Amino acid sequence: MIRYLPGLIVIAALVAITVFFADQPGSVSMVWLGWQIDMPVGLLLLAVVIVVGLLWTLFWLLGRLLGAPGRFARARRDQQKLLGYRVLTDGLVALAAGDAKAADKARTKAELLFQKSRIEIPPLARLLAAQAALMRGDEEAAKTEFSAMLDSPDTEFLGLRGLIVQALKAGDDAEALALTERAKRLKPGASWVLQSQLALETRGNDWRGAAATLKEAVKRGAVTPDQGRHYKATLLVAHSRQAAAQNLPRDALSYAAQAHGLEPGFAPAAIHYGRLLRDGGKVAKGLGVLEASWKQEAHPALADAYALLLATEAPSARVKRFERLAELRPDEAEGHLGAAAVAISARLWGEARRHLERAGATGDGPWSKRLCHLMAELEQGDRADAAAAHLWLDRAQRAPEAPIWVCTACAAECATWEPLCPTCQGFDTLAWRVPDRSAARPLDPAHGLAGGPAPVLELEPDPTALARPAPG
Repeated sequence: MIRYLPGLIVIAALVAITVFFADQPGSVSMVWLGWQIDMPVGLLLLAVVIVVGLLWTLFWLLGRLLGAPGRFARARRDQQKLLGYRVLTDGLVALAAGDAKAADKARTKAELLFQKSRIEIPPLARLLAAQAALMRGDEEAAKTEFSAMLDSPDTEFLGLRGLIVQALKAGDDAEALALTERAKRLKPGASWVLQSQLALETRGNDWRGAAATLKEAVKRGAVTPDQGRHYKATLLVAHSRQAAAQNLPRDALSYAAQAHGLEPGFAPAAIHYGRLLRDGGKVAKGLGVLEASWKQEAHPALADAYALLLATEAPSARVKRFERLAELRPDEAEGHLGAAAVAISARLWGEARRHLERAGATGDGPWSKRLCHLMAELEQGDRADAAAAHLWLDRAQRAPEAPIWVCTACAAECATWEPLCPTCQGFDTLAWRVPDRSAARPLDPAHGLAGGPAPVLELEPDPTALARPAPG
């Protein structure tokens, strides 16, 4: 109803005017060129309205006629602009199909269309040119295009992304970090920027800077809270190792204690903390740390570290200690295997056999390689039964592969855990698992944080890592 109100007001006004002149009759007389003209007032007003309408129509037609060339030129420019974007789209399709030549051709044609339409060449054209150059292996041309993007506020962030990836491929971590910090100033909340900065700082052993970046990444949602807690524990272990190497025992112990407090079940943190306590003469406390971690997860490396802390004790005392460790998680084979190994070294054959049986030696298998080797050693040492020992060694050959530290980024295998993969320098990428040697895994220069590879360049990047092969 409201939308009809203006029309109703106009009609009412016209009716009111008509009624007024009908109620107030009169005439107008005028002499023009010797002619005397007499007419009613209403008719005069109608004539004026008609003349004004005709004049307005005439001027409107004249304006349309004079403006036709400009309108035609604008329509042509708009058509060329639309065609330019269509050609750019065709170029992106060609790029996705792996045809760099067609992509370059489309970019050149699109630039000509944009120049004819007298508008600025859009950022998409430079991105297309850079990607096509990367596809054909022309790194210099790609770098030129990415660098040109830095001159415009609309394309600076995208250009930085491309230059960061190129710096990583070239192995120039310092340049990549400087570019990442510049990108962070432009968009502090971008996930890939924070993740890239974290990976680069860890690769450069800047543990304090990495801790600050991690805190911001968690705050902005670039890293989940659980993942952030684990990353922080890893950073603290790495920082503790650095402090120990610099002969700062108090700092090393403090960082190690914080790491263990954050992740009690994180075996590498507990092992490092336990060794520092042992070196400080606090063996009992170190054993307690390992036992606390063992309650969370019965990791074989914890059993090895436990044995190392007990190296100075008598064999019988070591056996009793390991029995206590095994009973903390009686259903876990690793504790019984550790106790059996200590018992065998102490020549306590009965205790060794009891623990091996609880670890599954009397079952139908499958048996682990470690259990088979311990059984072979037991049969040879306890009963001098070479045939039984040989049987267990044969079973060890057919046993499944044992878990080992494997890099989730490059699939490299490591005997010991490290904060950075020794092969690709990826941060916190070593995981305890059975290695898959069926196929080699290609390494992308844009790896680093645990969780998968990052694309070379995309409009909405989601990098999770930065890693590369170690020099040499």
